[in-house]
Amino acid sequence: MRFVLILFSGLLLAGCGAKSSGPLALYFISSSRFTSGNRTSVGAADTLATSLYAITSDKSNPLTHFTATVAYSPRREPFAYPAQLNLFFNNVGADPEVTYLDTTLTGEDFLYTSVFGARATAGTERWTFTAKDQSGNTSSRSFVLAVRRTDSLDIYHDYTFRLRVPATTVSARRFLDLKSGLALPAYSVVGQVPNPTLQQLTDVIVLPDGLRLVSPDTLSQASSLLRLNDTRWPTANRRRTRFQLTALTPTGFTSARDSVAIQQAFTGPGRAYIRALATDQVYAFQAYRADGITPIYGLLRVLSVPNGTSAVGLQLQVRIAKKRRLAGEL
Repeated sequence: MRFVLILFSGLLLAGCGAKSSGPLALYFISSSRFTSGNRTSVGAADTLATSLYAITSDKSNPLTHFTATVAYSPRREPFAYPAQLNLFFNNVGADPEVTYLDTTLTGEDFLYTSVFGARATAGTERWTFTAKDQSGNTSSRSFVLAVRRTDSLDIYHDYTFRLRVPATTVSARRFLDLKSGLALPAYSVVGQVPNPTLQQLTDVIVLPDGLRLVSPDTLSQASSLLRLNDTRWPTANRRRTRFQLTALTPTGFTSARDSVAIQQAFTGPGRAYIRALATDQVYAFQAYRADGITPIYGLLRVLSVPNGTSAVGLQLQVRIAKKRRLAGEL
């Protein structure tokens, strides 16, 4: 029945990047709204959407599994380039592939629609979607997005989160990787199969109303709102992020282009829970890389907050000091 509804809605089924076996089929749903093929002119941190439909023609062989993975090249995090660029580019490696969704299925069909943010740094990201049935047959679809930036040699990196966060349920939470500029949905981080890799990348959680930010490690009264526990999100995977409200104006934020000045804006100890964001506030923050040891520093400006009458939602402009990487460093 779901297949019939898709056809009547006027959408087309596309088969770009197809790899299939057996009676199982996986299709991109093609429309002006959804990304269903390679794109070479994606803006940094653009918000995109994709939709796929899986179906099996053998009712005795139901669907069992669906995964969505993404591989970033060369790296999703920004870095300051060394003086000998030729040595660096000869040795730089790609980030490990990230599992965005890993879920079990039952039944004959499955519709997956996702809104996601493209990378904020220059490079490519390859998205791969795979459905599997009970007999082990698989069908895959993929596309590659390319982001280009003219400021990659700068010693700081900036981007903007554009989050349409509704004041509804805990599923509206967003999990932000401030280091890379990725906004991760709740189902990727603490969904049916909790993802320790994405948990270790998460620097801050946006609560459902879009007005509060919480560090994953906090044990304050905010923890009841997060609805996290040590089984689904072990303490070892909860990174520490601290914020400090500054006296910087929006102009002062724009003028902060020196990595040392950005780092020195955070004087500590900072707070783990911001209770009420307001437009044009500027916070300094200290977060940590996935290893939980190496600190990063940045500034966060609140461009807009949800007000109940605007569809803009929460917008956060972030500027971080880049870490210099040596040739061949992972």
